[in-house]
Amino acid sequence: MKDNLIKTYKPTREETGDYYAIESGTTHSLVAKYLVDSTGDVVYSKPAESIGQAVSLLWSALNGLDLWRLQYISKHMPEVFKLAQLYSDVYGSPNRNLLSDVKREYIADGMLEESMTNTVKKLESYRTNPPGVFQGEYDGDS
Repeated sequence: MKDNLIKTYKPTREETGDYYAIESGTTHSLVAKYLVDSTGDVVYSKPAESIGQAVSLLWSALNGLDLWRLQYISKHMPEVFKLAQLYSDVYGSPNRNLLSDVKREYIADGMLEESMTNTVKKLESYRTNPPGVFQGEYDGDS
């Protein structure tokens, strides 16, 4: 699939035993491993497993929506959309890339004005644009 340019995430740890509470071979295990790896073990594997399940369910729910409804969600609930997009960012092709579908629809409708550009910027993935706390801004004193 051309529109999903991000390849499947590869865990940084070679042994799956490092992710002791993450059930391998499930539809959310790679998301959970990504959360553990990208947060430097701040989110450890047991809660990452539950968060991964939630992200998987969210992606499944939004995946069934038509483009008009996806646009509505992206504009009015960008964080919900962004969390669901994490699933397809981590798993890569052939999963539906919700963000590229919304961008393409905005462009096709000629709606890519300033407000829509800001909406699309808000939707940038956690994988491609991680929160500051995952980029070393957290000092531990807050």
